[in-house]
Amino acid sequence: MEVLPEPFLLLNDALGIYLPQKFASVFDDRDKRVTGVTADEWTVLEAGPDHDDYWDVWDDVVKDAIITDDVGVKYHLHQEGNCWLIPTGMEWNEEKDQWDWPEKTND
Repeated sequence: MEVLPEPFLLLNDALGIYLPQKFASVFDDRDKRVTGVTADEWTVLEAGPDHDDYWDVWDDVVKDAIITDDVGVKYHLHQEGNCWLIPTGMEWNEEKDQWDWPEKTND
C-alpha cells in the first residue's frame, strides 16, 4: 500500500505579522525547492510588514507557491493562522473538517 504524504506545520501563527517575512527567511529566492514566487515578491516579503505591498504579495505567494521536498513531493501553502504545507492533490473534507486524500476509484 502506498504511503501518502500528510500536511505539516511550516510556521506558527505566533509569528503574527512577521510570518510572511519568516517564510522568506526560511526559503529565499535562490531556493530551487520553491517555484511560483518572483524575485520581486521575495524582496517585498524580506522587507517585512512595513512594505506597502506586503500583504498583497503574501496572498499571491500563498496562492501560487509550490514547495518540493527532498524526495520530490510537491506542497502548496495554506494559511488560516498557522501556515501549513499541504501535499498537492489533497482536498479539504468538509465533513471531517480536515485535509484528506480524495478516494480513488478503480474503473
